[in-house]
Amino acid sequence: MHFNNKGVRNRPRTGLRMRIVARLWRISEAAFAEVDAFAWVQGWQITRTWHTHTYRDRRFDALISCRACAATGRSPTDRPCEECRGTGRVNLMEPPITRRPEQPSGGRP
Repeated sequence: MHFNNKGVRNRPRTGLRMRIVARLWRISEAAFAEVDAFAWVQGWQITRTWHTHTYRDRRFDALISCRACAATGRSPTDRPCEECRGTGRVNLMEPPITRRPEQPSGGRP
């Protein structure tokens, strides 16, 4: 057995494990470097472990289901929903749709 100067048993396997994990992490960093750089430029959320990298666009948090059509994309008259444009979801980051008047309100037609 190996003991340090305080009489506590050393664990030589722990050092070996840490070297292996560090080497795997460096390999993972090298393998995903280009994709990580692209995701960082796009402003995506990057979740990393030593063997996987997960990317998520935070803009998906701004999507909610349309309340006007109950996320079906169709109005009661079976036409595309005007609120969500027939997609069934509304993006909170976009300004609301302004309705065009049927006839001009003065000025040139």
